[in-house]
Amino acid sequence: MEDIKIRWFGPDVGDLEQAAVARVIASNYINDGPTTRRFESAIAERLGVRHAVAVSSGTAAISLGLMAVGVGPGDEVIVPDLTFIATANAVRLAGAEVKLVDVEPYRFTLDPEKAGAAIGPRTKAIVPVDVNGRGADYESLETLCAERGLKLVCDAAEALGSRWHGRYLGTFGDAGCFSFSANKTVTSGQGGMVVTNSDDVYYRLRELKDQGRRFGGTGGDDLHPVLGFNFKYTDLQASVAIVQLGRMDERVAHFRRRDTWYRKFLADCPNIVLPGAPNFEGEVLQWTDILCDNRTAVQAALREQGIDSRAFWFPLHRQEPYRSGDREFPCAIEISARGIWLPSAFDLTEDQAKTVAHAVRAGASTA
Repeated sequence: MEDIKIRWFGPDVGDLEQAAVARVIASNYINDGPTTRRFESAIAERLGVRHAVAVSSGTAAISLGLMAVGVGPGDEVIVPDLTFIATANAVRLAGAEVKLVDVEPYRFTLDPEKAGAAIGPRTKAIVPVDVNGRGADYESLETLCAERGLKLVCDAAEALGSRWHGRYLGTFGDAGCFSFSANKTVTSGQGGMVVTNSDDVYYRLRELKDQGRRFGGTGGDDLHPVLGFNFKYTDLQASVAIVQLGRMDERVAHFRRRDTWYRKFLADCPNIVLPGAPNFEGEVLQWTDILCDNRTAVQAALREQGIDSRAFWFPLHRQEPYRSGDREFPCAIEISARGIWLPSAFDLTEDQAKTVAHAVRAGASTA
């Protein structure tokens, strides 16, 4: 394989982040403290929610969100079959069992009708995933959860800044969860956030992330009235994330331009489907995605030109920890086998998008 000429994605950090980290180091407070509180407040204000709690990862965010709404051992949680494995692992971390459900074929998100049919006597919650910034059908899911007495904890790890029906993703249900890993719009290397409008959920989250303490302590003769753990976020990370958050609007605008370029250059491309454009006010994709009749040929053509890409995840039911038969997951199987995320970096140019599209057309023509 030739050297990478057009990268798929990656973080963009620089002098401003370095200066912000240096200020935290100079303060000599590098644990979860005032800078983390500022980041939490900034996220809550931007999303229009009452509370935001920073934690150590997006996986931890989902797991603690589930624990905070009362999910635990003996419970079952519905998870879409097409998602990064962290969604299901977070359910296991909370002590519950995973019930996989197929996705719908156009937006790749949890199928509400199939989710309703999968509810059993031990089902306690649903974790929809806003795949690549596409909102799940929250109108149907919120109604379903209200009717069946279930909790709704939303995996919006790939959806920061994206909106569904004019409302920010991650603000639906009982809690919403975000990731700040390296391939996200806002990154601090690792880290996550849980947002909620519930005071009870907020207080429980703070206890869960910090050894049962709601408002920190000395590490000495503190009271720990309830069970908690250590899922803290640090001020070092928060300093980077605050700078990144200041760039979010320009990055989201770039994503919209990027998707417009690809749709122009790939219009009417044989053997390629561009999944439906975001069709609700404010939706934005984390990465540009396509479906290919012959993904192997398309990715080979990209590699020949030094262009990086990513294949969609395997369905969770084909991963060993969640192994089961194929019969109930036709949509997840088909989408997984055909999907590619194209180069979508912050610095992608229109000329580069044109080069990528030319390689995609070359590979697609061999299908």
